[in-house]
Amino acid sequence: MIFADLPLEQAEGAILAHRVATPDRVFKKGYRLSTEDITALRNADIRHVLAAKLEPGDMHEDEAAAQIANALNSDTVDIASAFTGRANIYAGENGLITFDSALIDRLNDIEEGLTIATLAPFTKVNARQLIATIKI
Repeated sequence: MIFADLPLEQAEGAILAHRVATPDRVFKKGYRLSTEDITALRNADIRHVLAAKLEPGDMHEDEAAAQIANALNSDTVDIASAFTGRANIYAGENGLITFDSALIDRLNDIEEGLTIATLAPFTKVNARQLIATIKI
């Protein structure tokens, strides 16, 4: 992945690292820039953006978070759509949270840019309560 302050001439298809505002529009963090977006930014006198460009073999942070969340899926949880590199997991019913804490530890040890945070094992939870989050 190329992560840099990119001149607009090189920013098409790049993913914004921070929110960028023009008088007419706000481009949110994680947004992928199109040709039309580059024109709008140029018209707002913005010449550079801090952004990431994926290289062959790279994966968008939302896709990575979603894949990890889906790997932790069960019939008693609900997974929200990933956004800005985060996927949240909610209790699907009332009960106690259980998971393989050794697996969570191993996943957290893969890379410092990956974090899986969960409630403590055997915490009493209610349906629709946030029980875990994956952040890339």
